[in-house]
Amino acid sequence: MRKQLSRDENRGSVGTLARGLDILELFAGDSPELTQTEISERLGLPVPTVHRLVKLLTERGWLVRDVRSRRLRVGLGAARLLPALRLPDLARDPLRAMADRTGETVNLATLDGGEVLYLVSETGSNLLTLRSHVGLRLPAHATALGKCLLAQLGEEDARRAAGPEPYPALTPRTVTSWKKLHPQLARVRRESVAYSREEYEVGLHSIAVPLAWIEGDGPVAVNVSLPSSRAGREATAELTRELRAAAERITGAA
Repeated sequence: MRKQLSRDENRGSVGTLARGLDILELFAGDSPELTQTEISERLGLPVPTVHRLVKLLTERGWLVRDVRSRRLRVGLGAARLLPALRLPDLARDPLRAMADRTGETVNLATLDGGEVLYLVSETGSNLLTLRSHVGLRLPAHATALGKCLLAQLGEEDARRAAGPEPYPALTPRTVTSWKKLHPQLARVRRESVAYSREEYEVGLHSIAVPLAWIEGDGPVAVNVSLPSSRAGREATAELTRELRAAAERITGAA
């Protein structure tokens, strides 16, 4: 049951919320566990203030305290609001396995507004490969992931998400209008695979397939990115099969 805030707690609630979010964001970096003293030092907040905020966050389940070390870590409060948070954990092992087998970089992403948002990135062993990272944002119109995600939307929603025309021309091959993007999305819907051939960056190819994820509130897809020199017909077909198999393993684990 939700705890009712007192009159004193309500006073300055915006500032209190901001400080609470600042605390939670500390755990998103390289420090999965922190003490109250460390939080105080990093944010420049008085220890009593940190104590009060941490008490509330632990009561609500956003933070939990290790009974032995007394250090704090993120709790399951976020999972109650964002069911799709399970997805990156479920996807990591299948994508890591694919990256190990193929040597290529494999990613999982969703659509945030009109941008591709990376949720998982597993780098392959090939010396010449794309280095991505979680949180990376890319334009939807010029990437295989973006086309795959847009194709999972309805016609009007996809056009709105693609943004105002003309779309930015990142290379000579970038599609810059809905008139040209629209038939590509129709093909993605028919074939359940999207390609970007030097549309985002010269010398870079990528392949993406949709991932059926019923718990999320938006489209999801997985992709592989590789240099054009390794993106021949046979390699593309094999990587497409690998992506579809990885997507099936992820949904099968849900």
